[in-house]
Amino acid sequence: MPWRQDLYTTYAQLGATVALVLLLLLALQRLLFSAAPQLTRRHSLIECCATLAAVITLALPQSQTAFPWLVMMACLFPLILSGRPMLGVVTAVGLAGVLLNLFASASTSDLLSQFFVTLFAGSIGILLSEALRFHLVTARKSRINLARFNAIARVTHNLFIITDADFKVLFVNRAIKEIIGYTQNEILGNALPSSIHPDDLAAYQKNLRALHKLPNSTVFTRYRLQHKNGHWIWLEAYGYNMLHDEAINGFVFSIVNITERKLAEQKLDDERTLLRAVLDHNPSMMYATDLTGRFTISNQSFQRRFGFLSEEDLRGKTSHDVMRMQATNMQKHIARQLAHESQLHDIKIMQNGEPVQSIEIEGILENEAPRWYKSNKYPLRDSNGKIIGILNTMRDITRRKEYEIHLKYQALHDPLTGLANRRYMLQSIARSMELFRTTGEMSTILFCDLDFFKNVNDIHGHEFGDKCLREITRRINLHLNDTDFAARFGSDEFIILVKAAQADAKVKAQALLQALSVPLIINDVVVKVGASIGIARMRADHKNPSELIRDADAAMYQAKEQGRNRIEIFDASLHDISTRRAQLDAALHFALERNEFSILYQPKVSMRDGSLKGLELLLRWNSPQHGEISPTEFIPIAESNGLIVPIGLWALEQACKQQRHWQTAFPDAGGAVVAVNVSMRQLLQSAFLPAVTRILEESGVTPGTIELELTETSVMASPLQVIENLALLKRLGLRLALDDFGTGYSSLAYLQKLPINTLKIDKAFVTGIAKRKSDKEIVRLIIALARTLALEIVAEGVETQEQVVELSRLGCEIGQGFLFSPPIGAPEVERWLAMQEDRRTEIAPEYIRID
Repeated sequence: MPWRQDLYTTYAQLGATVALVLLLLLALQRLLFSAAPQLTRRHSLIECCATLAAVITLALPQSQTAFPWLVMMACLFPLILSGRPMLGVVTAVGLAGVLLNLFASASTSDLLSQFFVTLFAGSIGILLSEALRFHLVTARKSRINLARFNAIARVTHNLFIITDADFKVLFVNRAIKEIIGYTQNEILGNALPSSIHPDDLAAYQKNLRALHKLPNSTVFTRYRLQHKNGHWIWLEAYGYNMLHDEAINGFVFSIVNITERKLAEQKLDDERTLLRAVLDHNPSMMYATDLTGRFTISNQSFQRRFGFLSEEDLRGKTSHDVMRMQATNMQKHIARQLAHESQLHDIKIMQNGEPVQSIEIEGILENEAPRWYKSNKYPLRDSNGKIIGILNTMRDITRRKEYEIHLKYQALHDPLTGLANRRYMLQSIARSMELFRTTGEMSTILFCDLDFFKNVNDIHGHEFGDKCLREITRRINLHLNDTDFAARFGSDEFIILVKAAQADAKVKAQALLQALSVPLIINDVVVKVGASIGIARMRADHKNPSELIRDADAAMYQAKEQGRNRIEIFDASLHDISTRRAQLDAALHFALERNEFSILYQPKVSMRDGSLKGLELLLRWNSPQHGEISPTEFIPIAESNGLIVPIGLWALEQACKQQRHWQTAFPDAGGAVVAVNVSMRQLLQSAFLPAVTRILEESGVTPGTIELELTETSVMASPLQVIENLALLKRLGLRLALDDFGTGYSSLAYLQKLPINTLKIDKAFVTGIAKRKSDKEIVRLIIALARTLALEIVAEGVETQEQVVELSRLGCEIGQGFLFSPPIGAPEVERWLAMQEDRRTEIAPEYIRID
């Protein structure tokens, strides 16, 4: 049926039209929007065949209408295919048109014209397609390259600048903010930063001119540029002339901030220069060797010592080489021995990695006077800790050795008489006592004191008196044999240690007394000087030299009391001092349990405003049998018999309880610290720390308001153990003070390690501060030392307003002494605290107003 056939044709054409439109839209979308517009060759051919089939379906009913469709396909197929397939498809489209025109009985001229038009349109499409594809690929590559460049410029710490031919900035990355402080907007369109350091400006401008002048050139420069914040920074820049590049048409600069590197280089140069200066200006001979023993570094002192002109002349040689070169001036066996010993030291250092120090070498060169050298060898290590060589320092210590001998002599001898001094005598007596205990060898002490010698000095002067002492020394030496030992013990006191029994010593004492009784003739002046001599033999109960000297001294005073110019032998009748000591020792054992001790407090006052800063607890003993006994008498006894430990803990317990009461009763009084004296014997007791901890816990006192005072002499007696024990006390929160500073022999090496809070200046220096320049200078040094160690300073024994003035000027703010208050009881202390809490009464105003 004709109508049904027409309906089928219409549906076929409608489907072909829809398929054709979809295929064209798909091609356009892939071309314009897809990242990869090309399909595989197989899919492209299928798509082209489908398109051609759709066009033929549309053109079959009317073949004359196929021509526009075919031309359109010839133009669009190049968008799908490329290369030879594209040409084949265009040709196939042209042939399809020819077939359709033959089917429509078209003329030959129409066939040819339509065929060539189709080919021409296809060729135009091919050209346009290739141009479009090239443009898209180029644009895509440009976008990728631009993205990569922007990423590099954004993340790098190097500064990139692109300028035009006039050095105006066209591009700059973000690193400019980090390097010179300016933002990109502040630089773009402007000339290159011109704040160049004046010293670098000429070279910088010269490099820019050279870069501009020479095409395709590169320059490198270092210069200082002023940062936006005002400081100078070091920059390292590479400039590239790219005027020949159309994309740049200007200059490209890559800039790195090398400020830290320059500072490091400068520091390294300074350290190298300093090291060289230290080496060459050091009077010590210094050198370094490698693992084979060859010299690598040496200073001028070492070079000159062995006749070398420079370090280069010495480098590479060994100790054996140097010693052989000195063979003409040195004994060969000494040279070999020294070189061998040096090599042994080096091997030892390389094996165990430990330095070998204080190697003393006596003499090196044969033709020189006896000399001493001190050598210290150390391992040289690389950054990984591996030993790479040996460092040796050699110092001429000849003068020091000679000085040591001289000092040793001076330290042990009296400069006036040449006799041994007190220190030397004590050492000799100690050795004799040890010998007496081991072998029973007898020794006797003669304590000789000149009678009325002070009158000789007062009448004739000290120079005359010194001459008399030298003559007396000569007479004493005449009566001594090789085993006797004489010393000048005081100004006019002499001690002779006689290696003999008491009877033989008495005979020698009589000879000495007779010799000293002969008148002295000095500068035609005749004077008669007698002597009183006390004799004490060494006994088993003598614990130390001082006890033996004490007995001889007691006998000498007995001789003086008996009329002088005589000899007395120590016996029981002279034992009064020892007897009283024994009596006090016995009474002291019951004093604590009988409540014979009492406590007083001496205030520590601010010399600036009169406020109460602290209190020192003072122990008093009132014995029913012996009355009031001074602490200077019973404290040494308690130290020796060990009672100082319980007595000291009792005093600390009373202080803590009293301080706790005051803290509760006077909470606003300022928290004055209570100081309690602690002896060395207490501190070294293992039970002391637990006892202190218990007292603090039971009393409830704040540990920081209790201060333990130790004397300088006791601390230095055993510094290492004291430092450890004080550290444990410090952990409890207690304050620590060093009392009587300046009277002992503190080592600064230990002093700075002591965990103390307070340094107390001894009364002996405070007393003379306003009168003697030496005392004032000592106090000034003590205060400076305390400030350096960040310690509180307290001056003891302040008794005059002049002392307050001088101490305040020197920087001491806290004083303790009778000027402010004598030792007082607890009620008087509470009145002080009440006044301080009320802030109504100024304390001791007459002592604190300083002009």
